Amino acid sequence: MLRLIKNFFIVFGNLFKRPRTVVYPKEKIIIPDGSRGVLHLRLDPDSLEIICSGCGVCSMICPQNCIEVKKRVEENGKEVLEEFCLDLSKCIFCGNCVEFCKMNAIDMSYQYQLAEYKKQDLRLEKNELIKPSVTIREFW
Repeated sequence: MLRLIKNFFIVFGNLFKRPRTVVYPKEKIIIPDGSRGVLHLRLDPDSLEIICSGCGVCSMICPQNCIEVKKRVEENGKEVLEEFCLDLSKCIFCGNCVEFCKMNAIDMSYQYQLAEYKKQDLRLEKNELIKPSVTIREFW
């Protein structure tokens, strides 16, 4: 009986305390610095062109083979990125592609809410990976 009364006061006391966890949809948290989210292709600030030349080091170093890179050579001999695809259904967000990129053209964003209904929606093309809104560290 004494244990029952003691537990009653513990439960009654917890009714008036603030919750220790975040209520997800209503409250937002600050994303910690250094978090790994979706890849982001960086742009040259002067010309607003993609820095990536399509060398393919990121696709070779990826342990899950979730990156596909295709390049083309222009008339002046410059290599240009033609296609860059990221399959988020395979990606483990290890960061190897960012670390081994020689041109520093890939960055990890803070976007990690990635739920989709269809698996093909998890395949991101070059145009979706250059959007600047996903690189800002903010409340989501």
